[in-house]
Amino acid sequence: MRLRYTAAPWAAPELTPEAVELADILADDVWSESSVEFYAERDAKIRLGKRAPKGMQKTLNAVIDRKLTEAGWLGDSGYYVKGSTWARITFRHQMSIGSDFLDALKVCKKQGMELAVIIAANRETLDVITPNDAAALVSFEKLRSLALDLDGAMDIPLLIGELTPMTFAPSDIDAEIRKYRPRDTTVSSESLPS
Repeated sequence: MRLRYTAAPWAAPELTPEAVELADILADDVWSESSVEFYAERDAKIRLGKRAPKGMQKTLNAVIDRKLTEAGWLGDSGYYVKGSTWARITFRHQMSIGSDFLDALKVCKKQGMELAVIIAANRETLDVITPNDAAALVSFEKLRSLALDLDGAMDIPLLIGELTPMTFAPSDIDAEIRKYRPRDTTVSSESLPS
């Protein structure tokens, strides 16, 4: 995935070596690996007549976690630290967006981090990652909007990161993951024939 950094409006912090490394790690076939793994799991479950996953968020999180851990980043579940850099990669509900900024404030002020980074996919990418819930998740656009709103209230060295696909899976898998995947529908037992 491609990671594009944008400085918070109140500061223009220097990129740390870890922030550069993070962008390089995410660009190293994260999207392609996640797409292939998600498709394989989904296809296998459909073939067995089982309920298949609708969104690839779980798979994407696992690939990101694996790659960052291999590169020496500490943490999991979207929170990572290496050296003097703290990173939050979020695919959470938008109601949690304020806590991401509060966490960034705490690690900079209380733990002395030189740089905090909050990263989210843009809305178009979220539509592919989790088509049914994209509107309810934290997007890069929502992060940027809140950062603008917090101008004058925060002074920490903060970057906002935008994730977009950079590499693609094989064309058949890419086409499949970009298809609309509707939620399962629940049928009332009263409407079933007896």
